Amino acid sequence: MWKIITDNPLVSAIVAGVIVAGLAWIIKKLKDRSDSQKIYKFMKDSETTTAHTFRSTAAISSDTSIPETRVAELCSKDKRIKRNEREKQSWRIAG
Repeated sequence: MWKIITDNPLVSAIVAGVIVAGLAWIIKKLKDRSDSQKIYKFMKDSETTTAHTFRSTAAISSDTSIPETRVAELCSKDKRIKRNEREKQSWRIAG
């Protein structure tokens, strides 16, 4: 099997592409998880330090140094975080 991969440039390129794509996907998932955890921690900490129920995307972004578009994307995917129905760019801990 290994000989087929190393002797055929097309097969080698395909295998290398699949490996690179897989690694890129894993890295993205790990980064998403890390950033989501950073956002969740900010939200949890802000529950105890402020009277605000909801936190704006801008406030989260400012404190976590994560771009606003990414904050909105990750918050919308995280089941632990809920969007404010009246003000679409604000979030709170679900539950």
